Amino acid sequence: MGSIGQTTANVERILDRLAEIAKESFFLTQVAVLTALGQMTTPKAIAILQSLADQSSDGRVRRYVVEEIANVEENIGPEKTLRQLRDEIDQLKQQNQELKSRLENLEAKSK
Repeated sequence: MGSIGQTTANVERILDRLAEIAKESFFLTQVAVLTALGQMTTPKAIAILQSLADQSSDGRVRRYVVEEIANVEENIGPEKTLRQLRDEIDQLKQQNQELKSRLENLEAKSK
């Protein structure tokens, strides 16, 4: 999953810890997290990288995120990357539908 010799549980623990560290605002800490995530071979690393780009206003961090996402995608291979993108699209569709339902309920209550 993450690297040779790592169990799924260890990889998840590592990813969770990296996600926490990614919330730090210090540039060098963010670069270290980006570099570590870029070496992973799991789609969850891409999600963490994307959230780091979304929360950072530093253009350097965003540029590094793009590079490291490409590294992870290369490490994963095209089939898993495509599957992950489909899963994300399905999840976004579900969230969109839930939000539409909530909006319809609010509109119905206001009438």
